[in-house]
Amino acid sequence: MKHFANGFFDKFHIGTYCLQENARTEATVKDMRDCGIDLLFGIDNDEALLDLLYRHGIGAVVSGIVPHWFGGNGDNAGKMELLCTDESYINGISGFADHPATVGIDICDEPSSIDLHRCGQAAELVNKLLPSKFPYINLYPSYGMTASNDSAQRKKELGVANYKDYLEEYCKNVDLPYLSLDHYPFSSSTRLFFSDLEAAAEVCKKNGKRLLTVLQVNSHEKDVYLSKSQLCFQAFIAMAYGASAITWACYSAGWWYNNVLDENGEKTEQYFKLKDVNHAILALSKEYCKYSQSSTSIIKGGTSCKRGDFTNIVATNDMILGEFEKKSGNKAIFISLADPNASDCTLSFRLDGKGTAHLFMPNGEKVLTCDADGVYRITFSNTEACFVTVE
Repeated sequence: MKHFANGFFDKFHIGTYCLQENARTEATVKDMRDCGIDLLFGIDNDEALLDLLYRHGIGAVVSGIVPHWFGGNGDNAGKMELLCTDESYINGISGFADHPATVGIDICDEPSSIDLHRCGQAAELVNKLLPSKFPYINLYPSYGMTASNDSAQRKKELGVANYKDYLEEYCKNVDLPYLSLDHYPFSSSTRLFFSDLEAAAEVCKKNGKRLLTVLQVNSHEKDVYLSKSQLCFQAFIAMAYGASAITWACYSAGWWYNNVLDENGEKTEQYFKLKDVNHAILALSKEYCKYSQSSTSIIKGGTSCKRGDFTNIVATNDMILGEFEKKSGNKAIFISLADPNASDCTLSFRLDGKGTAHLFMPNGEKVLTCDADGVYRITFSNTEACFVTVE
C-alpha cells in the first residue's frame, strides 16, 4: 500500500485530542503550537479551524468524512462490514473538501479483532481514494474500554483473550506502517502500562511497524490533576519502548476531567506542565529519531547489566532501559525512571571498547567524560530522561 509513511517518521510527532468550539481562536491555536503540538485529532472538517491550524503548522486528523467505527463495549463486534460499506466510504470521500492542514482521516477507534479485517479493507479504500492522507486506526489497551473490566468483558471487547494476539491480528489484517494504541496508566496501572508497551514494541519490531501511543494529560477523577512527573513518566516510558509519536488526551473537553483547557477555553495548570514535557520530548527526539529500539527492560535499582557497548550499567533507582541502534550499527541507551514519584537517580556505566559517549537530556547535550576508573556517571530526576549514544 502506498501511503504517508515516506518522511512522516523523520521527526517525532506530538498530538492531542479535541478542541472545543469556544477555543477555536487564533490565540488558542498559537498556544497549542507553542505547547509543542503538531497534530490535532478528534475534530470535524471545520474549514475555519483548519485555516488556523495550517497557519500555525498543526496537522489535522479529521473525523466525520467516512463512517467512524468505535468498538466500545463489544456489543457491535463483527458488524463493521455490515454497517460501514464501501459505498458509504466512497460517498463520504466524494463530498470531502480537502484542506492543506488535513493530513489524516479518522477511520476507527478500538476495534474488536473480529473487525480488523474490515478495518484493513477500509484503510486500503481510503488510501486509494485519498492517497495523500493517512487512514487512522487506534487500538484498545489490554484492559479494553475501561480499566474496571473483568476478563470476560475484556475478551468480549478485544475479541481474543491475549493482548499480543490482538496486536498480531491488527498487523495481519491492516497494511499501515504504524500500530497505534491508547493506554492511560493512572486510570489502570503502571504494571499494565509496561506490559502493553512491551507487547506492542515486540509486535511492531516483528512486523516492521512504528509504535504510536495515546497517553493521558487529563484524569479519570474530578479532583485529580496529574503532575508533571506523571506526564514525564508516561512519555519517557513510551519512548524507551520505541514510540515514534505521542498523542495526549485531551486538550479540551472530550472525555474525563482536568484537560489542558477548561470549559471556557482557558488554560488550566495542565497546559504549563504539558508544555514543559512536550519540549523535553522534542529536545530528546532530535537524536532519538535517528535510532530504532532493539529491546527494553525494567532494571531493579543496584542491579548491573550490559547493553551493546554499555557495560556495568547500574542505577540507584529502578529504571526502564531501552537499547537502541542506528543503521550504521552505532548503539544507544534510553533511560527513564520506573516510578514517577522516585527521587533523583544516579546512573553509572562503562564503555566496552573505544568511542565517545554523548549525553542527550531535555536541557541539552554534552560529551561525557569518565573518571579515572573509566566510569561514566549521570544524575537525573523524575522529570528527565537520558539518551546516551556512542560514536
